[in-house]
Amino acid sequence: MGRQLVLLVLISFCSSTLFAQEPETKKPDSEKKEEQQEKKGTGLESILPKPIIVINVASVERILSDIDFIFELAGRPEIAEIASASLANVNDLEGIDRNRNLGVELYLKTGLIPQPVPTMYLPITKVRTFLETLEKLIPGDEETIKKDTDRDDLYVINGRRGESIIRLQDDYAHMLFQGVENETSLDMISSRDFGDPSQKLQNLTADYDLAFKIDLNAIPELMRTTFLGFFRTAIETQLQQRDGESKAAYEFRRMSGKQNLENIEYFLSEGQEMVFGGRIEKEAKRGVVDMLIKARPNSDLARAVKNIPGKASYFSVITSRENLPLAISASMNLARRDRKIYQKYLDYFEKQLSEILLTEEERLQNTNSMQQFFSPVKTMVDKGHLDVFAQLASTPTKKFALIGGIKVAPSSNLPAALLDIINRIDQLPDNKTHIFTNAETVQGIALHQVQPDIKTADDKQQRFLGGVPSLYIGADNEVIWFAMGTEIAVAALNEAIETINTATPEARKEQRTAPGQIEFHIRPWLNLFSEAEIQESGVMKILDGAFQKENDLILVTTQPTETGVRTRLQFDEGYLKLLGISISKRFDRNQERREEQRRTRKRAEQLEKNLGIQDN
Repeated sequence: MGRQLVLLVLISFCSSTLFAQEPETKKPDSEKKEEQQEKKGTGLESILPKPIIVINVASVERILSDIDFIFELAGRPEIAEIASASLANVNDLEGIDRNRNLGVELYLKTGLIPQPVPTMYLPITKVRTFLETLEKLIPGDEETIKKDTDRDDLYVINGRRGESIIRLQDDYAHMLFQGVENETSLDMISSRDFGDPSQKLQNLTADYDLAFKIDLNAIPELMRTTFLGFFRTAIETQLQQRDGESKAAYEFRRMSGKQNLENIEYFLSEGQEMVFGGRIEKEAKRGVVDMLIKARPNSDLARAVKNIPGKASYFSVITSRENLPLAISASMNLARRDRKIYQKYLDYFEKQLSEILLTEEERLQNTNSMQQFFSPVKTMVDKGHLDVFAQLASTPTKKFALIGGIKVAPSSNLPAALLDIINRIDQLPDNKTHIFTNAETVQGIALHQVQPDIKTADDKQQRFLGGVPSLYIGADNEVIWFAMGTEIAVAALNEAIETINTATPEARKEQRTAPGQIEFHIRPWLNLFSEAEIQESGVMKILDGAFQKENDLILVTTQPTETGVRTRLQFDEGYLKLLGISISKRFDRNQERREEQRRTRKRAEQLEKNLGIQDN
């Protein structure tokens, strides 16, 4: 089943759509010849010279090897063996080179509305056997594949759905997709130099089993500008104030919408290409998915991403703790453009909170608590360094506690400013929470407790947090600390701050994580449930069988590269095993359903036979 699925995705889908268009109205040969002469000079020019999108598969064998590996981890290697026999239905892919890359290239036909022109490239070994395999993949039996009478590198496919062309170059077959077979695209297939995909895409093939590349350089400036114009108009139309929408909500939505538009414009002007790629590392028993952005040389984006790594995080000695249910950390330098963006949002939140909590006279004072609270945050951003962390810690009671901190510029006014803001929130007429100032103290830092108006914890709160959760927030002169949970959250935060305070200067200077990092372990979540609960749930039982403490990590990191920036998703063996188990379960259900259908038909046939005997 697994190999057959790959075949359908990589070969059958593409081939089955090659000829699914209605035949064009026949024209007199003289008229058709005149049109061909008119378009011959301009046809190739109307399709961009480079593909804007490439989907590259390293090789059929690499993918099949990945599938075998996944089923082996799941303890079901026989499924891959059973599926191997199904390749006989498609001539065992004879004529296709299983050890070279294959895939799809999408070109653009220029015009008022650009039209996609997708083509497929397949590595071939023997032309005749490849054509026999292709005939088995083509839907229906009315198509014929014949060699062009004038050229050895062209084969013409004729049938009730129209005409298409196969172009042979550098031991590859290039073919058009559904609905794009016209004079211009057929001329492109027959005349263009596509190059050798095994050479021009060798980096994608070497790095990834499957990759998706967007080449921004292939899009002309005029087309890019036109697209942005349409997109900007559509976005601005959506940014009008809605009926019943508050002024604050509208301002925030409009600000965010404009910022998203600016980000897209920035990426299209500063970026060169984007790649999404994945592979399975069998020796390490893990999967890797990358998103790479390559910046234009000497661009603002190139300079910005090069400077992402900053000094060691203030929280570095605790951000590297292992086996946490969830951990998020960021310690990076901010580009000047990003600083302006963060400052804009901070100004918005300061303004909104000031209007709610301060009087008009107080808002005019430069020493009000809101200004004293936001000022060190803004100063830190202005200096160009972001340093934050948040962790979902698993406590000895197997309950979770959320803790975190935000590094700000040193300010002796920060603790008092926070206390004043908390007191003002407590005095709001519509405040429905219970607020306790100086409720707890951790390492000399006062924590203020914000408790929801809930008397009894629900099942989820009890299971995950151990009771009704409260928000604890406090500050020293350079960090805003927070915790969420029951009293165990306070203990977890106290332990984290103590670890930082007692660390040696050398330890605190060491950066142990990527500039941006997210870490997730699933095993601690499973430990929240009893063995009986796990056995009673089919899904929980599968998860329990797939994951152990050593194979349950999902790690997301953001790092600069030589030419841009890379965000990597890395997942441990347990997730590959889970994928194999899930597919195996589905395979088993399909087999059981077919067997039940077979038995039903057999009973029906036997019943008809018995009724026939009785009638006689």
